[in-house]
Amino acid sequence: MTVTPIRKEELQPVERPEVEKPKTDMDTRLLTPADFDQWQRPRFQRPVRVNAKVIEYSDGLKQSKGIMAGVLTLGQLPDDPTIYIVDGSHRIEAAKLSELAEFIADVRVMQFKTMAEMAKEFVRLNQQLVRMRPDDILRGLEENVPTMRLLREQCPMIGYDNVRRNTSSSPVVSMSALLRCWFGSNNETPTSANLNVIEIAEQLDDREIQNIVGFMTAAYAAWRNDPEYYRLWANLNLTMCMWMYRQCVLRDGAKKGKSLTLNLSQFGKCLMSVSAAPQYVDWLMGRNIGDRDRSPCYTRLKTIFIKRLIEENYACAKKPMFPSPEWHRSR
Repeated sequence: MTVTPIRKEELQPVERPEVEKPKTDMDTRLLTPADFDQWQRPRFQRPVRVNAKVIEYSDGLKQSKGIMAGVLTLGQLPDDPTIYIVDGSHRIEAAKLSELAEFIADVRVMQFKTMAEMAKEFVRLNQQLVRMRPDDILRGLEENVPTMRLLREQCPMIGYDNVRRNTSSSPVVSMSALLRCWFGSNNETPTSANLNVIEIAEQLDDREIQNIVGFMTAAYAAWRNDPEYYRLWANLNLTMCMWMYRQCVLRDGAKKGKSLTLNLSQFGKCLMSVSAAPQYVDWLMGRNIGDRDRSPCYTRLKTIFIKRLIEENYACAKKPMFPSPEWHRSR
C-alpha cells in the first residue's frame, strides 16, 4: 500500500472568520439608588426574587460600605437611549435593600445590535446569586427562537411566572412543564422526566407549534384556569391527555390500526368530560407520571372518553377502541 506524504502546507491551521463581538466599555463607577432607577430590565429578564442569598449580599454591602462584588453588565441598542440591565438585577435589588446612599461597582456597558443578541448574552452570563430555573433560561431564549414567541402569542395560557395563581389572567402551565409534557407524550411510554427543555425549545418547528396550539386551545376551552381544575394542568394528566391526542387525532390513519380516530372538536368534548368527572380530579391528587400511576390514569381517562363518545353517538354500533400499549397491557 502506498502512503501519500502530507505536505507541510496542509498542516497549517484553517483560518476561520472572526465572530463580531459587541463593543464593550468597562470602568469603576460611584453609583446611587437614583442611577439604578434609571436602568430598565429588558423583557427577557427573570423576575427579581429576594432570597437568602440576596439578603446575605445586602448585609455584606453594609459591612463593606457599598463595595459591590462582581461586574454589573448593562446593554444599549442602536438609536435607543434606554440603558438595560443585562446581568446584576439581583445585586441591584440587594443594594436597594441595604438603604445605603452610595455604591462602588465595576460596570460593563455592551453595545448590542438587537434585543435578541442582548438576550443571548444574558443567558451566557447566568450569574448564581439566584440560580436560574429552566423557565428563566427559556424566557431569554425566546428572543432568539421565533417559534417560542409564536407559541406564546397564540397560547397566552402558557407563561414563565405566576402559574396557577388564582387569577383569571394567570397562565396555567409554565413553558418548561409544557415542553416536557408535550415531547414526553411523543414516546411509546409517555413520560415527562429527564428531558432537556433548552434543547427541545431550539428544535421547535412550525408544525410542532401548530399541533401544540391545537391541543392547548382545546384543553383551555375545557378546563380554563379555575382553581378546582388545577390538577388537570399537572404533569400526569397533561402528559396522558397529550399522548391520547397524538394517538387519536394526530397519528396517521395507517398507524392507528383498529384504534378510533377523533377530530379536534370530538377530542375537546372528551376533555370537557374529564373536568366534569370529580372523582377523577380527586384521584389525581399526589399522583405523578411514573410507572405506578401512568396505567391507572390511562384506564380512567379511557372510561371518561368512551362514555362521552357514546353520548355523542360516535361509532354507536360498537364500543370505541383506544390504543392498548404494552405499558398498559402489562399492568
